Order: sequence, then structure tokens, then C-alpha cells
Amino acid sequence: MNRKRRRNLASRTGSKAAAESLGQAIGLQQQGQLDAAERLYRQILRQNPEQVDALHFLGVLAAQRGRYPEAVDLIRRALALNPKYADACNNLGNVLAAMERLDEAAEAYRRAIDLAPGNASAHCNLGAMLRRTGRFAEAEVACRQAIALNPRLAEAHFNLAKALTALDRYEDAVAAYREAIRLRPGHVPAYRSLGMLLYRLGRGEEAADLYRLWLERDPANPVARHMLAAHSGCDVPLRAADDYVQKLFDGMADDFDSHLVNRLEYRAPELVARAVAAAAGEPKQSLAVLDAGCGTGLCGPLLRPYAAHLAGVDLSPRMVEKARAREDYHELVVAELNAFLRDRPAAYDLIVSADTLVYFGELETILT
Repeated sequence: MNRKRRRNLASRTGSKAAAESLGQAIGLQQQGQLDAAERLYRQILRQNPEQVDALHFLGVLAAQRGRYPEAVDLIRRALALNPKYADACNNLGNVLAAMERLDEAAEAYRRAIDLAPGNASAHCNLGAMLRRTGRFAEAEVACRQAIALNPRLAEAHFNLAKALTALDRYEDAVAAYREAIRLRPGHVPAYRSLGMLLYRLGRGEEAADLYRLWLERDPANPVARHMLAAHSGCDVPLRAADDYVQKLFDGMADDFDSHLVNRLEYRAPELVARAVAAAAGEPKQSLAVLDAGCGTGLCGPLLRPYAAHLAGVDLSPRMVEKARAREDYHELVVAELNAFLRDRPAAYDLIVSADTLVYFGELETILT
């Protein structure tokens, strides 16, 4: 923490010692040492329950850990004490966005912009929210304002590209995606979105070239390797590689349910439940049931009435962690499905699989 920031914290905390404690907590949080940071924030708040920065940053930390309602409460308490705290408004918007409370998030970003018109990040975030609520022309304006304030903000170019794609301005979108990648060569969503757009435009060779570039820059990245195989037709694996599946779904775990249910109107668990009812009849909690590729456990509550023992298996540790929180399964295992089934021959009366076999090529091995 630099000298200027220490002075600013000291002026807000009222003492040099409090400022040093707060600075240490912020440093720990930035280093990913969340347990230690949280303990220090709570110690500061026991001494001064109205310490605005501690409330704000503890709220950000709670959001990092997926405790979104607590995060909203903490940041709003900070804002009640300091209504002109622009960064807290921006972070409140981030938490509300993660909770899919998009209109409230947009309002928080607008408030941040009113307080700090030069905050490029707030303009960028507002653009993302406007895009997600279908207000694409307004999203473009917000993103362009962010870029005017900070032309090197890769996320603003990425969000602009998303809005332009929705407006059917494909060439402009391609240019914006490429600028996002130029500014941040490791911008994974930009590679994926641009590749899919090029594919939709019938420019498969360009998409393959893009994924080659990505793989050159990050040779160990399983997503880049998988997408290059998919678009080029070269070195196509028999099935999606374990590291690709794990990386893909670990990265999606936090937003998986809201994305599927709220945005895609996902019905696979419902359809699977109908098929189970047709095959198994009245549920009697008598069967050994396996949810093969359980993900976050969306099928769990629908299968539990049939199960004397309900097991779930998935390759993604983060997905299994989400499924465990539902408390529907008697057993959850992180494993590759083929290996798991080989180790448990004839162990289940009923095996259910929703959106898992699409990651396999030939099915003979797994069905055997």
C-alpha cells in the first residue's frame, strides 16, 4: 500500500494503527488470503462497527465467497454511513449482478457514475447490465463512454462487442473482440465469443486461426486445444478431454444454475424426471440411483424420492461442491464417469444422465 493510500485510510479511520490494520487486511484480500483478511476486518469492526472501508471490503470478500446476501448488507451499511462512496456503489452493482438482480445492479452503477463520472469501470459495468437486459443500443453508448475514459480497458471492448453482436453489427463486433484480445491476450471469453461469431459468419478458417493463436499464447490451455480441434477438425479426441471438461465447468459453477434456468429456460431435469416416472412408477425410496454427471445437482431433488441411496458423480470439483450444498445426495464423488462405473459394476438400479453424454464421442464403452 503506497503512502498516499495510507494517508487516505488514516484520515477515514481516525488513527494510524487502524489504517495499518485496514491496509494489511486489504493486502491479504488482494493476495487471496481470505480467511486472514476476514478475521482482520471483523476485528476492526469489533473495535469500530462503523468503519466504512472495513464494511465495504468485508462485503466484497463475502461476495468472493459466494455469500451474496451478506455482501449486499455489508456494502449497503457502508453506503448508509457514506452515501458518496462511489467504489462501494460499483461493487454493490457487481454483487447484485451476480445475484441476477440486473435492474438493481444497473441502478447501483448509475449511482457510482453520478458520484464519479470518470470511473470507466462503472460505465463498463453499466454497459454489461444494459446488454444483459436487452437494451443493446444503450449498452453500446455506455461501453463507448468507458472506452473514451480508458481506451485500454479490455472488458469495455469485450462488452461493446457483445452489444454490437446483438445489434447485428458483426464486423464492428469482430473488431471490438480483436481489440479486447490485443489489450488482454489471456481474455478467455473474448477468444470463445469471437470464435463462435466467426463460425456463425461462416468464417471457419479464421476461427481456427484464432484458436491457434490462443493455443500459441497458452499452450497448456485445454479449452483452446479443444476449440481448435472442434473448428479445424484436426487432432479431434475420441471424447472431450478431462482437463477441458473440468476447467470449463469449474469456471461456470458459480453462475451455472442462474444461467441455465433464468436465461436458457433449462428443462432437462424436468424431462428426465418424467422419463424416470414412466420407467420406475411410483417413487418408493427403494432404488440405488446414480446421477451420472450430476453438475450442481439440479436433478437431485427430483431423484431423491426414488432413492434409498442417491449418488452423484462429476468431473468438476466446483460443480460437486454446489451439489453438496443442496443436501439431496447421500454420496458425491469427483471422478471421470467411465472409471467410476468400471469400479462399481452392477451397483445401481437406475442411472440418470442429463447433458453429459454430449461430451463423449463413441458411447459403447460407457454404455457397456
